[in-house]
Amino acid sequence: MKPTIFVTQPIEESALRKLLTHLEVEVHPDVIQTITKESLLAGVSGKDYLLCRLGDQIDADVINANPKLKLIATMAGSAAGIDMKAATAYGIPVIGRYVDPKLPGGGVTYETADLTWALLMAVARRILEGDRLTRAGVFPGPHSMYILGSQVHGKNIGIVGMGKIGRAIAKRARGFDMSINYYSTHRHPDVEQEFNAAYLPFEELLQTADFVCMCPWYTPETTFHMIGEKQLAMMKPTAFLINTSRGPVVDLQALIDALVLKKIAGAALDVYEGEPHPVFPQALLDMPNVVLTPHMGSAVAEKRERMSNEIVDEVIAFMQGKRPSLIFNPEMLGGK
Repeated sequence: MKPTIFVTQPIEESALRKLLTHLEVEVHPDVIQTITKESLLAGVSGKDYLLCRLGDQIDADVINANPKLKLIATMAGSAAGIDMKAATAYGIPVIGRYVDPKLPGGGVTYETADLTWALLMAVARRILEGDRLTRAGVFPGPHSMYILGSQVHGKNIGIVGMGKIGRAIAKRARGFDMSINYYSTHRHPDVEQEFNAAYLPFEELLQTADFVCMCPWYTPETTFHMIGEKQLAMMKPTAFLINTSRGPVVDLQALIDALVLKKIAGAALDVYEGEPHPVFPQALLDMPNVVLTPHMGSAVAEKRERMSNEIVDEVIAFMQGKRPSLIFNPEMLGGK
């Protein structure tokens, strides 16, 4: 009889076929909502392996429901949402999807940069408003003074965080002949040379940018509410804020207040505090100058196929006695 695995959300078909050759597979069918705790407890019961995704809450209760699990695998590159203390206490290895840091587009770099740019364009050119008007039968025509957006070409972009995603955003901005400024924990002379970018102190960047793109690495100690009331007050009333980093980087209530008072022109968000169950104030939902997407930076068919197959390959390799490429509690396998 084959070992068993519970998968918390449907995965790409080719990856599922791989799993089925080695395991009896149960897949939670809901492709939209994050799996509930009740479904997790029921699904993990009696299984040998668990395959979860970013946003799933694999807490002590879930692990206690089946302390004989041989492995917890996550499609993420971190163990966020997994109670590592409980897993380690029961001797359960926890592995993730390894991303080669040498790959220029490794992880979700290109996909997140593309979405950042899509959000920037959508909020600046009022794409969603235009879509809704057209569907409602309202057609102002090509020379109307109605629903005027903001020009993107040649404007000033401020990129906060100059890692791989920040660099990819800068590359896209260069194609629009934008002035590129950035703030990061340290300067990047290679970025400055390649993109003719200028390093600015954070406050100066906020004061000068037409578009502020947030993509810093999130830690509660350093970037929690990096954008709050004080920072929003520094921005130009014609500026836009785009956040594709992590929700807690932006104080959502402060952002709503700034939008109500027209301290900034608009915002586009893909990430939110309280994920996987964020709360959206009605005031935010009612704002036409705000674009909201459901944390879909990596939601590209080609990337999902790669992600699914990469973690499935790791699970199968583990079953075959091979050491995982990324393990969050290496002491479970006798090493670092």
